[in-house]
Amino acid sequence: MTDQDFLEFVERKTAQAQSEKAVDWDQRRTDWLQELDHLYKEMEKHLQPYGIEIKRNLVTLEEEYLGAYETQNLTFTIGHDKIVANPVGTQLIGASGRVDLSGPRATLRIVLLGNGKVSGESGHAMVPNGTEEAGWYIATTPPPKTTVVQFNEDSFRDAIMEVSGG
Repeated sequence: MTDQDFLEFVERKTAQAQSEKAVDWDQRRTDWLQELDHLYKEMEKHLQPYGIEIKRNLVTLEEEYLGAYETQNLTFTIGHDKIVANPVGTQLIGASGRVDLSGPRATLRIVLLGNGKVSGESGHAMVPNGTEEAGWYIATTPPPKTTVVQFNEDSFRDAIMEVSGG
């Protein structure tokens, strides 16, 4: 390869990178934190009728391009079982965000999916047939053939019972 060929290659790649829309990482972090807060408020609303004490605790996440940032996890105890909803992050294959719901018996993934077949930064679908609408989903089977159920009061209660061994 000649110097001229390589120079043209570099110029072509540089122009391509500049023409692509740059990701606004600050906005992405802001959107993620809002989605996370919305999920936690839904969890709190679903647990409140049962008199379960719920706490939010500060945690620090670190992600490439987003850097280190503070957010919260959510903890609650049912009987002797401590259950934690712990944020994982936004830079995932097939999802725009993930929270792990962990208890003494298991851990389930709660994922933020877009509508359609493609979600997340990777451009890959977490769910082979996509989802009808954007939002939070509980992954009920592991990849590569992940199935999900939409996060709602019933699916959340089912998830709590699964991670608690109930």
